[in-house]
Amino acid sequence: MTLRRARIVDTAHRLLGEGGVPALTIRRLSEDAGVAQRTVYRLFGDKDGVVSATVIDRMVEVRAHIARRNATYTLDVVFAELDWMVSELERDCLYARVVIDFVFTPEPRELEVRELTSVARARFRAWLLLQQEVGHVRDDLDLEYVIDTHVMHEFLVYRRWSLGQCDAALCRMELHACFLQSATLVLVDAVREQYLSHLVTLQKQIMSARGSHPC
Repeated sequence: MTLRRARIVDTAHRLLGEGGVPALTIRRLSEDAGVAQRTVYRLFGDKDGVVSATVIDRMVEVRAHIARRNATYTLDVVFAELDWMVSELERDCLYARVVIDFVFTPEPRELEVRELTSVARARFRAWLLLQQEVGHVRDDLDLEYVIDTHVMHEFLVYRRWSLGQCDAALCRMELHACFLQSATLVLVDAVREQYLSHLVTLQKQIMSARGSHPC
């Protein structure tokens, strides 16, 4: 990434966090980034191109961080990654709230949604492949449909966080429970019972946490 492009993307990231998509105009972006408007148009095409670039660049960073871990997706690893994702939301909360909305907006943002959901999709698929290798997965389900459904459920939890309906601690617990719920749909035998037991315990903790800290 050239320094000029990086400066524009960083500035767009900040503007989106400050006021959402309406706050990001080409004129404001060029002024704050210290570049000509024609440079923005040449590099990104239009305002939507700039927005997409911020999402793509951020998700490239997230995927690279995860790839460096080179982890085997056991349940503990899944939970640790979900916890880290919440930490990242908290670290960049203003921008995170804006882009989470992209998944739910009626305005089509297919590229951004594909990028934003890529990590959740890859995580569940990696865990699923591991379980398939040891014979713990049912063979009568449309697993791609299960993955798609799980990803949307995970983002509903992120949406609750973005709306202030749960804090970081509760968000982590709800993400764990969301994963366990999806996992129990595909698992069989004793492993499924273990996940169900874990889910029941976690749901009790969530109910207690919600009672102590009402949204």
